[in-house]
Amino acid sequence: MKQPTQTKQAKRFGWPELLLTALAALLVGFYAGTVFVDAYRAGKAGSAPTAQTQTPAARAEDESHEAERARITILERQVAAKPDDLAAWIELGNLAFDTHQPNKAAPAYEAALKLDPRNPDVWTDLGIMYRDLGRFRDAVAAFDKAVALDPGHDNARFNKGVVLLHDLKDRDGALEAWEGLVRVNPLAQTPDGRPLVDVIAETRKAR
Repeated sequence: MKQPTQTKQAKRFGWPELLLTALAALLVGFYAGTVFVDAYRAGKAGSAPTAQTQTPAARAEDESHEAERARITILERQVAAKPDDLAAWIELGNLAFDTHQPNKAAPAYEAALKLDPRNPDVWTDLGIMYRDLGRFRDAVAAFDKAVALDPGHDNARFNKGVVLLHDLKDRDGALEAWEGLVRVNPLAQTPDGRPLVDVIAETRKAR
């Protein structure tokens, strides 16, 4: 489904730090499938285009988000009236995720998991939203829940490594997470198609 990125203030690095920073920049996009890259998360400056300058694709996306936000309003009323509606909570979380509202998505996923804590995909999406909210350790815990439920969950394992390396500066923990992924899926790749084994090797060289 989705995925976040964050920007950092520029500073000078030695070669090992430069390599790790490049790896972090590559990986902060998160794993394709449950996560996404979006310009708003990349912190790009500039005002939104006007209707006159928008491309047809951009206008279609805006209209899509308007429909999604309208659906979110309906779902919020629905879960308020029927708080045990698991499907509605998950849909609400997914739509809030897709419209870049982690403050709405995370509570929706939490409510869904209270009703059914056995869904590794929801745990993974919750972890991504926790990261978006700056709750990095909670994100790692959510990914761990997903992996406990589904040891072959590539997205959870990969994203855990991203948070550990990029946000918590825990290189050893990130390597452990990715090596665990390679053990269950030797062909695992980064979002841009690089073999994860190559990234692990480069990360180790940066020590």
